[in-house]
Amino acid sequence: HWTEVALAATRDRLAYTEAESADRVRLTLQLQQAIMPPAPAPLEVPGMRIAVRYRPAESEALVGGDWYDTVLLPSKEVMLCVGDVAGHGIGAATGMVVLRNALRGLAVTGAGPGQLLSWLNRVAHRLTDQVTATAVCGLYNPETGILRWARAGHLPPVLIRGESVTSLPLSEGLLLGVLDDVTYTEQEIRLEGDDTLLMFTDGLVERRDLPVNEAVGEFLVRTRDAPRDLERRLDRLLTHSKSDTDDDTCLIGIQLV
Repeated sequence: HWTEVALAATRDRLAYTEAESADRVRLTLQLQQAIMPPAPAPLEVPGMRIAVRYRPAESEALVGGDWYDTVLLPSKEVMLCVGDVAGHGIGAATGMVVLRNALRGLAVTGAGPGQLLSWLNRVAHRLTDQVTATAVCGLYNPETGILRWARAGHLPPVLIRGESVTSLPLSEGLLLGVLDDVTYTEQEIRLEGDDTLLMFTDGLVERRDLPVNEAVGEFLVRTRDAPRDLERRLDRLLTHSKSDTDDDTCLIGIQLV
């Protein structure tokens, strides 16, 4: 009799734990979908097209903290950024919300991308519960055609110019949240007519059977063979992604016209 009672109590506890876990996953998904809608309205900027794609993780248990943002700032510069919070679940999703909103607020100061990432690193280190993340942040000036950008442990942007597809230089930059005071190297490039720039999280390219640099190399080849139209290019790259990590993915593309 007491064994049956103990088994019944164990079954009740397991049922409660499963229900609690399902509730947490549902809340995490709702939070993620509210901040990262799969089909956001594109930002309208004269002289350029902007397109964004977001693909959630295939498994609900792997709900992650990938994020993106495109913002027209008071300075008339366009901020473009993607980031990836380490881990999965409610902690990653809430960390993503904190960092994304913090970067939006910091960007109105007019600071450059290196300084913005330095401040964002302090937010991650001091104002979150041990959140670490990677990010790449760019500021594009439509009047001069100059893109200034910096990275924090993240894959660099990819530039498509004519038949050439190349990753921008791998500048120094520690991932966010590890140390309190970090300086991020800022670089700049002048974009030309018909150039396309891609920013993405590692869920687009990462594979278990390849080093990251080789996976990125394969991605560059697929990018070269993709349609020139920005919307179709992003759809093709997302559809034919070779990644096998079941991670969520963000992809931003801008094309000068």
